[in-house]
Amino acid sequence: MRHRIKGKKLNRDTNHRKMLLRNLVRSLVEVGEITTTEAKAKETKRLADKYIGKAKADTVATRRVLHSFFGKRDVVNTLVERVAPLFGDRASGFTTLKKAGTRRGDNTGLVTLALVKKPEGVGTLKKVAAAVVAKKTATKVEKTVAKKAPVKKTTAKKTAKKETK
Repeated sequence: MRHRIKGKKLNRDTNHRKMLLRNLVRSLVEVGEITTTEAKAKETKRLADKYIGKAKADTVATRRVLHSFFGKRDVVNTLVERVAPLFGDRASGFTTLKKAGTRRGDNTGLVTLALVKKPEGVGTLKKVAAAVVAKKTATKVEKTVAKKAPVKKTTAKKTAKKETK
């Protein structure tokens, strides 16, 4: 029996599992929703609900606890200032799971883990950054296409003859 054993191992060692879950919760806070496997999503939901509940009490002590978990001040600020105030009336259940089909490679069940209420501005930075990167790559492609012109092929012998004359 699994008495007093909480959480899944997710076929990873301790440090890898902690970093995986930390990154998943961080992405959930930054973007507002993530798509992952069902087992990972359930573990991420458990942690996300725990830390959103802590963030509702906006104190220095809770910010320090959140910072020790996330390690990034901007994620903590987003969580405390944008995400947690939306759930003022809720005691729990800050995230929701929805089936998202199966993964193409190995037919694993995927789910979308999302915040119940998404604040404005969460996830827009990533979208803006992706749009800027797409625009830069498009301009690079246009420049390379414009630069390509027919090139005269010369051999070393022809250039040597021209130089001697």
